[in-house]
Amino acid sequence: MLPRRRSRSAGVVRVSIPGRVIDERYTRILIERKDLTLMDVIALDKVQKGYPISKEERELLRKKNLIEGRHPNLYVSESVAAKTDTQADYIRNRSFDRAYFKDMVVAYLRTYHEAKRAEIEKLLLDKVSDALNKEQKRQFIKDLLQEMRKEGTIRTIGITRGAKWVLAHDPEDGV
Repeated sequence: MLPRRRSRSAGVVRVSIPGRVIDERYTRILIERKDLTLMDVIALDKVQKGYPISKEERELLRKKNLIEGRHPNLYVSESVAAKTDTQADYIRNRSFDRAYFKDMVVAYLRTYHEAKRAEIEKLLLDKVSDALNKEQKRQFIKDLLQEMRKEGTIRTIGITRGAKWVLAHDPEDGV
């Protein structure tokens, strides 16, 4: 989605930037920032629209604190979201910290005593960052469960598809 240059007559250059304006406030705020070049604005627009950007664009936008996330799951930064009134989108993309997800798993297991992986996915899947696709979300949950297992918080009973997750010990019982 790079600008296209067209020239039909001598001395006249037309530049066409493909895409559409998603939010007029967003565009105005970007234009107000004097430290941004046209290429910065185009790269940031690509991030907001979910298009890929080059490594150089990514490094430049990070340096100016305009984007967050891990490649290729980038999103506009908290400061950009605040200025464009897109805080809810920012929170959905940013997700929560790992402790929040771990607390949810522990609370579920305290209440129901056991859970299959599918039940834990159902609990967490819609809360994991929207910047990730479904497979990446499932991998995040798998990694989270393995991390909790290694920490000694939870353990499995059984193997393969029939396995169930349970608390290794209930911290509220002091055991």
